[in-house]
Amino acid sequence: SASHARVALGEHAFARAYAHAGMVRLDGEKMSKSRGNLVFVSQLLAAGHDPMAIRLALLAHHYRHDWDWTDAGLAAATERLTLWRSAAETAGGSNIGGSNSAGADVLVAIRDRIASDLDAPGSLQIVDSWAARAMVGAAPGSGPLVRTALDAVLGIAL
Repeated sequence: SASHARVALGEHAFARAYAHAGMVRLDGEKMSKSRGNLVFVSQLLAAGHDPMAIRLALLAHHYRHDWDWTDAGLAAATERLTLWRSAAETAGGSNIGGSNSAGADVLVAIRDRIASDLDAPGSLQIVDSWAARAMVGAAPGSGPLVRTALDAVLGIAL
């Protein structure tokens, strides 16, 4: 921890920031190897789950908070992914380098949320809002830029 590193290294800080991750539970109990209640990504993939949906299920929770892995959470992430993919198609567009304010706004907002204590859930909400607008035609041409932003910043390939 920060205090141990400070004592060991003296005046110079070991790091400028420390991240304390929350625990992931399964059926109300902490996931752990000793309990034998781990959910492996390899098993989820073998069961046919989209790797992007698995990533979305993980990103839906802030890293520092405890949370529960559930089948419902994975199903919600799969639905979210399907919506985002439909929204990207509906929004269309062919020029990533063009001036598209809807796509650029999403990119800036995602970066801001990630820069604010790695707020991945906040980033997902930004994209949810964009997807709702895109599905009713209120974000034309923004599809390619949002796809690129999601892949580059969150690792979500649409």
